[in-house]
Formats: sequence, C-alpha cells, structure tokens
Amino acid sequence: MANDDWRAETQIRLKKSKLYCELVLKCQDDPSNHQTLKLIDDAIYYAYQRTKTILIHMGEFTLHDGDHLFRVLHLMERLLPAEAIKELSTPEILLLILSAFFHDIGMAPDNKTVLTWKKIWDKSPDFSDENEESEYAKFQRYVSSRPDQSERIESMLRQGDASGADLAKSYLITDYIRITHANRAREIIQESWLEKIRYRDTDLTVEFSSICFSHNDDALALLELDKNYLCGPDTYACLPLVAVILRLADLLDFDGKRTPETLFSHLFVRHPISLKEWAKHRAVEAWSINSKVIQFHAKCKHPAIEASIHAFCDIIDNELSVCNNVLSVINEFNKSQERNIYIQIPFKVDRSKIETQKDIFGKPEYLYRQSQFNLSKRQVIDLLMGTKLYGDPAVALRELLQNSIDACLLRKALEESWGNSYTPQIHVKYHTENGDDFLEVIDNGTGMDQHIVDSYYSRVGASFYKSPDFYDLKSQSNANFTPTSRFGIGILSTFMVADTLEVDTRRIYGPHNSSEPINLTIEGQESIFWIRTGKRLTPGTATKLMLRKTKNPWDRMTEAEFTKHVASVIPNPPFSVIIETSAGKRELDENSFKESSADSLKNHTWDEHENVKHFEIEFNDKSKGFVGSAIVAVLERDEKPVKNIDVNSKDVLVDGKSYTLEKTINLAGDNIIMSSTSIQIDDDAGVHSSTSTSTIFDSRSKLSLHGIEVSTTLFPQTWYMQKNQVRLNWPLPMLLMIDICEEGDLDLNSARTQIIMSEKWMAFEERLAEAIFSAIKKMVSDEYWNALVVLLKESKNANFLAGLEHVRRE
Repeated sequence: MANDDWRAETQIRLKKSKLYCELVLKCQDDPSNHQTLKLIDDAIYYAYQRTKTILIHMGEFTLHDGDHLFRVLHLMERLLPAEAIKELSTPEILLLILSAFFHDIGMAPDNKTVLTWKKIWDKSPDFSDENEESEYAKFQRYVSSRPDQSERIESMLRQGDASGADLAKSYLITDYIRITHANRAREIIQESWLEKIRYRDTDLTVEFSSICFSHNDDALALLELDKNYLCGPDTYACLPLVAVILRLADLLDFDGKRTPETLFSHLFVRHPISLKEWAKHRAVEAWSINSKVIQFHAKCKHPAIEASIHAFCDIIDNELSVCNNVLSVINEFNKSQERNIYIQIPFKVDRSKIETQKDIFGKPEYLYRQSQFNLSKRQVIDLLMGTKLYGDPAVALRELLQNSIDACLLRKALEESWGNSYTPQIHVKYHTENGDDFLEVIDNGTGMDQHIVDSYYSRVGASFYKSPDFYDLKSQSNANFTPTSRFGIGILSTFMVADTLEVDTRRIYGPHNSSEPINLTIEGQESIFWIRTGKRLTPGTATKLMLRKTKNPWDRMTEAEFTKHVASVIPNPPFSVIIETSAGKRELDENSFKESSADSLKNHTWDEHENVKHFEIEFNDKSKGFVGSAIVAVLERDEKPVKNIDVNSKDVLVDGKSYTLEKTINLAGDNIIMSSTSIQIDDDAGVHSSTSTSTIFDSRSKLSLHGIEVSTTLFPQTWYMQKNQVRLNWPLPMLLMIDICEEGDLDLNSARTQIIMSEKWMAFEERLAEAIFSAIKKMVSDEYWNALVVLLKESKNANFLAGLEHVRRE
C-alpha cells in the first residue's frame, strides 16, 4: 500500500472514532484549535506508517501491528462512558488519541536498527557509524544474557533447520523490542516530535512522553502524574486519567507486546501452533466491554490457545484490581474539582464465553483441562535436600562456599568494570553459643535484594547463575569466570544439618550504590520467610546455620579437623578464605593449592620400583583451563618403555615333575599388574603351582572445579560407573591433582559426585593429554619418545589420541 493510501486509511478510520468526533466538535467551538486536528492527522499517519514497517522484518512472528493502535483507540471508547467523553477537556482527548498511537511506537524501530541487530548472526559484521555499532553492542549484550536460546539457534542450524532457526531469531528480536520499547518510544518522540505535541501555546511533549512510558511502568506510578495539569486558561488535563485508560485499553487487546509462554512452548514441538491463529483469538471484536462487565468471547481450536487466553485473563484481572484503586483516587479528585467524570470498571474478566470449539456434531475438538506437569513440593524437596541426592550432610558447607565464591567473583568483575579496587574475602566460622553450635559463611560479594530473593533464592531450581539477570551482568562487566552454582537447589542442603537459617544481605547496584539491607530468618524448608530490615552496612551476604544436635557432621571433629575439612572442600580458592574457630584462624588462598601436589596421593602401590619410571609434571598455565600436577608411571626395560616384562622365569623339577616359576609385570591401562607363579606343598605332601597377582601403581585423582572439591575420581571402577559418567581411560597409570579454573568447565550431576560426558569433558581430556605428554616429550630422548608413542597409540580413546597427536606435531 502506498503511503498516501495509508494516510487516507487513517483518516477514514479516525472519522469512525467517538473520541475523534468529540474532538472535532470541541474544535468547532474554537477555530484556533484547527492546529489540534492537523496535529492528530500528521501524528497518527506517522505512527501508523512507522508501525507498518516492522512487518518487513518480523513477518508472522509479529503479534503487533498498526491495527493494534486503532483497536486500542476503540477500547478506550468502550472503557469511557459516553457522558464522560463529552466532559473530557480538549487536551485530554488529544492526549488519549495520540497516546493510543504512540505508546508502542518503540515497537517499530527503523529498518536500519533491525538490520543492525540481525548482524549479530553474521561472521564478520561491519558498521557504518558509531550509533550502529552501539545498537549492535546493546543487542549483543541482550543475546549474551540468553545463552540457552542462542544454543537452540546453533543446534537448529547444525541440524539444517534454517526455518526453525529464523523463527527463534525472530523471537529474540521481538522480545528485545518488547523489553526496550518504552524507552525507545521516548527516544523517537524526542527525536521526531519534540515541542510538536502542543495544545495552543502549551507544549505537552514531556507529559505525553511520560504517559506513553507509563503503560509499561508499575500501575500505582500513574498517581505520580499531575491530576490537574494547566494547559490554558481554565483548561486542565488529568494526566493519570489518560494514562490509566491507555493502560487498560492496551492490555485488553491482549497486549500484543507479550508472547504468551504457554503458546511459545508449542512453537518447536511436533504440532507447532501458528501465531496467526493466536492473533485471531486476541482480536478486539472478541470483547464485550462496558462499565459493568468485561467479557471475552473465544472458541479455541487448541488447548495452548485456551490456556494462553486464561493466562492473559489472570494478568488482566490483576491489572483491573490495581487500576480500580487508581480510578478511585481519580474519581474522588474529579469530584472535588466539580468535574462530572466518573469512571467505573469491573474487577474481573468474565470468562464464561471462553469455550472449546465443537465439531459439526457438537462434540468438543478436545477436552480442556489445566493439566500439565506439576511438582509435589514436599516430595521434591525431600528428594533434593536429603541424602537421597547429596549422600553426605557435610556438603551444606560446600554449597554455601560455592555460592559465596560466585558472588565475590561476580562483584570483582563488576568493580573492575567500574574502575574500583576490591578485595574479595570469605569468612567461615564454627563456634558454640549457649550450648548451640553455629556455622557461618560470610562474604563481601554482590549480595541480594528482594528481587533476587523472590526470583531465585526462594525458588527451588531457579539458579541466578543460569538467568538473563546474571548473563546481563556478566556481559556488562566482561566477567571471565564460570560459576560453580548451577542448579538452584544447593541452599536446600543446609536443612540437612540445620532447622534455622538466618541471612543478612545487601546487594550492590553500582559504584558506591547498593540496596537496603534485608534480614531473612527461615525456620525449615517449607516455612514462610521472616523478612526484616537488616543491619549490614556493606554489600555481601552472611549465612548463619543453627546446627542440629543430632545431625551435626562436624560435632565429633576437633577444631583442627574442622579446619582441615574446610580446606579439603575448597582446595584451591581463587582468593582469601579465612577459617575461624575458637582455637584460631587459618587463611586459604591460591598459594594453598600450590603447597599440595599429586605426590600427596601416593599410597603403598606407588613404592619405588626398578622397572617403573616416574614423570612429575606441573600445570601452571591457567590459560589451559586447569592448574595442578601429575605423576605418570611408565613401565621400562633397558631404559625403554614397554608393555610387558618377564622379570624371572625358572623351571624347577620336583618329584620328577617340572614346574615353571615366573614373575611378570604387565601394563594394564591405568595401572600395572604384577603376577608371580609359585609351588606349594599341601598337607598330603602333594605339590601344586599357583599364580598370584597384585596391583601396583594404581591410578588416583583429586579434582576440584573452580576451587571447589568434586567428590569423585577420574578412575572409577567400570562396574560402579553410572550412565554418562566419565572415566580417564588412558594406557598409563598416573596420579593427578587438578583444579579446573578460568574459562575451563565440566558438566557435573547436581550432587557433584559425577562428571558427565559432554563436549566440555572431551575438550578437557584432549588438552590434558597434550599438556602431560608435551611435558614428558621434553624430558626424554627422541628414541625413548618414539618408543613411548608406539605404546600409547594402542589406546582406543579418541580424546587421548587427539591430544597426543598435537604433541607429535610440535
């Protein structure tokens, strides 16, 4: 459609509007107001034309278009009684009409901006100016805060599903537009309409912009707008009245800015729901609206559509309740000003006409029930918090420590981005007060505010470190650490050892800016949080457990043993951790890990042997993703690596019968087996031979992930392994003490008792093999190395062989 046709269309549709017709009547009484009608014509044409452009890029996925603007205007007229419309002032009608068309102008960014965002998926994006580069950076930060969706797109592309990937990209762009549209609307108004929104000589642009922004703000914030704004001699505008009508009208069009989550969950399943179908059901014609009833009519073809409608009705019910309170204040004010304007709205949506579509025989096409997977809170908590998951109650300390470490590392990244100095620190205290034992973990990390408590801390399975909030902060601060807290269930482990949990916390917002402190007392995993004003002066979190008398895993430890236990839980802290008991203090840091080595893992099987050579290796380069040390045992004969050795062999003649006595040493994967044959005489003077075997140089490991112990071995017995559990299946025995650090990472089960097979593990195993054998190659002659490679290449481990190949090519 040509632009001139769009102007003609808007003019024709405007003439059918009750508000516009009333405005025309009021302007007839005052010829100077012809500029008002001209403003309406130009502004609506601009908004309608601009909104249409978004369809070029968004296609079917756009639940928002120019028709929405006229629907909002129409809904305003349904919400306002005819007698109230006549009582409105000219500037009030002007602002109502304009806000209907401009409140979502931010949903229609210009073509150049949308194309700039799409460059996020280009391999080598280029930019024409600084503004384009800035827009790209902002959208890149948004995408970075949603790694799960990015992974979905990459997975679809790998599988050749280009259309599915495009749909997912459109969802990301649409959602970004939605969450930023209110601020963008202000920017567009400032750029193109500053000082142009006028009533006579009064510039209303700022007030108009505030009204447009308010529909995306908290409803009670509407009361902060001026209820009696002077627009001319004896002419006033009640700004919150305009704002509340805009808010309700926008919402009653099922707020096209929102993508219903129930509906979105069906976009990538076997029978995807068309968003065009959803658009039909949210049409304004489906509403019956007057001062006594707000009723929605729908005959739904799919339970996802019906569930989405009910979900939106829940949102509308909540808004109706809040807006009724706002209107009550406005009505009282208008009454005090002797204005004959009284607006009343229902408190709930009437849903009696939301029905399942029937076939020609009158039978429903499906049976609608609010049936979906739900969790039994008590049983799930019992499953997650007890030894059923963790096995050892002492892991409560580990969970608290990893939460504190993550909070401190995140704050460190933030403070560095702000140019501030910051020294992270954690205190672990174990003490007795009035006969009760207490465990405290205190950190000076990012802390929490009420939003974090409500959205993550109190929600089982909702990890802050898997949320857009975290990834946004990580992108903002260029943080280069990988959090160890992942599953959002760790805090439940504290109730294995304590009935009462007390938390003092305060969240950092910016340089020298933080939330108000809050104090939480939680008496049991199902109790209501007792929230009070806290006393903490600086950001961070202090968690205090009152330990149970009967289930205190540290009760029988001496204070020295407790300190040693904490050190084993956190072998390589990335910064200072101070352990305090009545006996004194001990400080752990990165240097503590350097004091330990793989040599400490030796047991009797690693005694010196003339046919076994030890290679001691240290890993000090954090850029590899790990630090630590290793000792590798190589079976030798004549100073060359071999797989088998016949140490001794002798034939012995007893009673005319020959017996062979022999002793052999065999390389058996990650250990060495020594076998020997002997002859024995039994009680009847009979002679027989027997073979005995023993394991020497048995592989052992101690692993930590970002400083926190992972209570598993890299060499589990094959019969004990769980599905998808990893094993370091190499052709040589070794001792390995290692911490995965920096950008390195591994996937663990929720109890941190197993490493799960994934691409992360395969990459780590390959890097580890390269690091170990690169070091060994430098310690031996070329002849020795070539012989060792022949032996090693018998391995069938692809990751190991890939790492070895890197060394061979050096």
